[in-house]
Amino acid sequence: MAALAEALKKDGYDFTVGIPMDTPIPQAERIVSAGKGIGDQENMKLVEDLAKAAGAAIASSRPVAETLKYLPLNRYVGMSGQKFTGNLYIACGISGASQHLKGIKDASTIVAVNKSAAAPIFKNCDYGIVGDVAEILPLLAAALDTGEKLPAPPMVKIKRPVMPKPAPIGPRLVCGGCGYEYVPELGDEDSETPPGTLFKDLPEDWVCPECAEGKDQFIEA
Repeated sequence: MAALAEALKKDGYDFTVGIPMDTPIPQAERIVSAGKGIGDQENMKLVEDLAKAAGAAIASSRPVAETLKYLPLNRYVGMSGQKFTGNLYIACGISGASQHLKGIKDASTIVAVNKSAAAPIFKNCDYGIVGDVAEILPLLAAALDTGEKLPAPPMVKIKRPVMPKPAPIGPRLVCGGCGYEYVPELGDEDSETPPGTLFKDLPEDWVCPECAEGKDQFIEA
């Protein structure tokens, strides 16, 4: 975790300053966000502790606010929710459904913590940690903690490095069950499907790596 903390500092993040945890998401410079992978509601304390250490506001994925009701509806990020356009977004237990990713596409830096190495969020983040949030979040909080935070100055947008993307080779399809997006240029590591495999060429018994829905439940993005 110390290496990640140092990398973030080199990227321009000052963890001696912070913003209130209830800062409106569109105005927040940094966010710690909870997904369904956070588990029981008592684990939201881990998210709060990390937010304090990072000087960040708190948010969530849509299911955490809408279904689990751990946070108010105005705290969920996604295509149909709040859009985060600040700098640092730390996703905790968020798989990375396409509707959620559209809500953070303008983030400067995305850090993802998820126990599933196949989670789509890892294909869309700058720093990824595969592990249990219950173990990782306290360690990350300790690495970022600098004690009492000073009020953060007005936000200066950190430019995100432009990474080359593979040229599209075919249509992308989205799972109707969970929102997982199959990208043919990337394939599916979970089923050992190599990059460059078109959706139509997937085996008929292939299932969504996130929710196990069949191919017939996918629609073109």
